[in-house]
Amino acid sequence: MTIKKPTKAAEPAESAAPVQGGATIADRFKLDIADPSAKKPSGGKGTVAALIAGLLALAVAGILTFIIFQHWQFLQAA
Repeated sequence: MTIKKPTKAAEPAESAAPVQGGATIADRFKLDIADPSAKKPSGGKGTVAALIAGLLALAVAGILTFIIFQHWQFLQAA
């Protein structure tokens, strides 16, 4: 068994042509930059529906918490 000494990698020549195809993957996932002067979309019916559903879920969670707390108080008194 022999141990090989680490060697320095040969530096690429500056006159060598750049590797082709390296940017194709990056270009595929590049995000489109939005025009800053374009009109931004406003909230529509979906935003209002999501807000109402969120408030309804918060109310249900609060009511259930109150019911569980009252039940716990009832069990403590018994």
